[in-house]
Amino acid sequence: MKAITFRHTGDPDVLTLDEVPELPVGPQDIRVAVTAAAVNPVDLKTRSGFLTMNLTYPAVPGWDVSGVVTETGSEVTRFTVGEQVIGMIAQPVHRYGTYAEQVTADARLFARAPAAVRLEEAAALPLAGLTAVQTLAKLTLPPGAPVLVTGAAGAVGRIAVQLLLADGHPVDALARTGDTEPLRALGVGTVYTRPEDLPDATHTAVVDTAGVAAAIRAVADGGQFVAIDDNPQPTPERGITPRKSYVDENGDQLQTLSDLVTAGRLTVPVGRRYPLADAGRAHRDFGAGGLRGKVLLLA
Repeated sequence: MKAITFRHTGDPDVLTLDEVPELPVGPQDIRVAVTAAAVNPVDLKTRSGFLTMNLTYPAVPGWDVSGVVTETGSEVTRFTVGEQVIGMIAQPVHRYGTYAEQVTADARLFARAPAAVRLEEAAALPLAGLTAVQTLAKLTLPPGAPVLVTGAAGAVGRIAVQLLLADGHPVDALARTGDTEPLRALGVGTVYTRPEDLPDATHTAVVDTAGVAAAIRAVADGGQFVAIDDNPQPTPERGITPRKSYVDENGDQLQTLSDLVTAGRLTVPVGRRYPLADAGRAHRDFGAGGLRGKVLLLA
């Protein structure tokens, strides 16, 4: 099958369209004909060598996928051939990631795709959605507790904002000036555009999706700070012990998120789309910054 591969870490030019052997379908696996894969920061960090990990070369990057089931293992009852699905595959622990014509992996990592969006757009949901859900699960929030989200207009931040608002929490944001109105349209209260403008000790928790350690200033004494970024974390202060959240594969949680999209209670904007063969260009554009909405690779 065709896939984007790299044989050593480096700049986006190491990504090439190649032929790789198909993986066998195990008893608990499904094979999915890929419609789209999303580009995530972890893909760039893996390709560049920023993240130290043992990769099997040629490596195929990619965590997010949407597509159609073409084959099921003998023990699979969760899906049938022809169903539209989405999934998050933790690429470093699998032989191949999702930048490919086909993905073969455990059926428990997948969910039925949301009916409310095009299948290619559904590829924007898995990693960002699971990251948001699992990060928020690390917080203990009293009813109505105010929360500040940094990077609130990004993929993870936007989902976290929507989930918090749905649970009745007032949400403020740290974001770029140009993102103020879209965030207010979601229901965000105050949008701060500079870390130095953040108030002192006003929020029960800060969800840091943008690597802004200085945002700990907004946490009330004894409150909570949880981050997803690889930047250095703030040191403990005022009874606040910062925590880091890492995403795990979870098809059941992903199904809940997919159902929220179908019900119109959750949105995940999509930005630029590239052919799979242009993965290098997609990485270069994504790495340059300034894009809004998830970047997709179309198989």
